[in-house]
Amino acid sequence: MVELRTIYFDEVDDPYKVTLLLQLSLYFSATPDYLRRIRGEDDRYTPEFGIFAVNSDGIVVAGNFLMRIATETTNGRLDLGGVNAVGTRPDFAHQGIMTRLLTETHGYFIDQGLEYSALTTSNRLLAALLYEKLGYVELDRSRIAVKYPNRPRTSLFPDFVVRPFREEDRPVVSEIFRAAVAGSYGFTQRPADFLRARNGSVDKEIKPAEKMRIVERAGKPTGYAYWEQNPRVTEASEIIALDSSSFQALLADAETRTPNTTIWVWCDGLTKRELEWLKNAGYEVPIQTYGRAVIKCLQGKSDCPRMKAMYGVDAGNFRLGIWDGT
Repeated sequence: MVELRTIYFDEVDDPYKVTLLLQLSLYFSATPDYLRRIRGEDDRYTPEFGIFAVNSDGIVVAGNFLMRIATETTNGRLDLGGVNAVGTRPDFAHQGIMTRLLTETHGYFIDQGLEYSALTTSNRLLAALLYEKLGYVELDRSRIAVKYPNRPRTSLFPDFVVRPFREEDRPVVSEIFRAAVAGSYGFTQRPADFLRARNGSVDKEIKPAEKMRIVERAGKPTGYAYWEQNPRVTEASEIIALDSSSFQALLADAETRTPNTTIWVWCDGLTKRELEWLKNAGYEVPIQTYGRAVIKCLQGKSDCPRMKAMYGVDAGNFRLGIWDGT
């Protein structure tokens, strides 16, 4: 049995040991300055920020970041414990270390008065088996929509204009999101400047000035989409609009600007309403991926049907966007 002690982020003697853990376990390059920035810009991280297992030689062998995430349920607001960036150094894998650390993470959430813990993962990962062993159950699956370049193009209505993002659009994006998700459940509560906060994710940097498009009608913004592009695929990690015509305009804009690529739209964060808009625009949807969201009750057995009902999953009214994942 490896001799370990558990500490919080501020107790780590050298933050570069945490960045090394991230690089080795998640292939994510970070610096201590970057970690300080994300901690300060995303108020969903808890004061302790992260919890880590350290061996007798002072090596940070495993860890994860700690979040308190506000969600909307059929019974009102509910804060969840969010487990973010779970990783074990390869030279310490398969020794039960993460099981011990996640058990302590769950105890931390209980001490914070939280009833549930949630995270996003992949069915292809061995970690999925670990989460099941620890009592997590599936809340929802990740899905995509796709249109190939040989399919008919989506029409852009003449009274809509799609333009690049401008810096003054930051509050506009937040306002559009709040209006569009009203009446749905799940991860609908975001920090005020979510674009800046999401740059604090242990994932990849969001660059709205380069990759986001805003749709307007009569000079009023009515939706936005964020597109990643390579020579083969144009991919929307988030597309949000107030109505079907605005949604269609954002699709038409991408199809026109990149006519020879396949268009992918991540459906995470979309409800059955938007899925119908995608079908009407000629997209094949929904196509299941390996990604999934899992949830655990911290004070008893996890009742999967009850938790799905609490978040409107089976009714098609649940949102957990790619940007909301842990």
